[in-house]
Amino acid sequence: MNFLLHFIFIAAFLLIYIIAIIILKPFRIHRKRPVSTIFIKASYLIYLACFLLMAYLILFFSANAEPAEEVDEERVLNALTVFSIFAFFIPNIGIMIRRRIGSWRISYNYVVSVLNILIALGMLWFIMDLPWQFRG
Repeated sequence: MNFLLHFIFIAAFLLIYIIAIIILKPFRIHRKRPVSTIFIKASYLIYLACFLLMAYLILFFSANAEPAEEVDEERVLNALTVFSIFAFFIPNIGIMIRRRIGSWRISYNYVVSVLNILIALGMLWFIMDLPWQFRG
């Protein structure tokens, strides 16, 4: 039964990722700004892969909720919560409003791309840093 639950979530996350690829069309070249457009789309897909990996790990392999004696661990978990909230909203809003940006669209694409990459690196750091309980 546990395997089936993992399979359902992996399939759902892969479906989300495939739908994002279909909607973004990352390899469609824009005539006026080809590099910045590909950069923002690729950085969003990298962010989304990191976000889905982190969501999967938190759902199935996060440590049990035990009272933490150390204040440092509590601060890290609070920082993770705040970071996760920002990591969910900033890249998604950035990719959704990109078409409404007019004259400074190239700069906007690069700024949002850098934010996407920084958030993805932050999520990878949390993934590497947190104690996961892999059940075998």
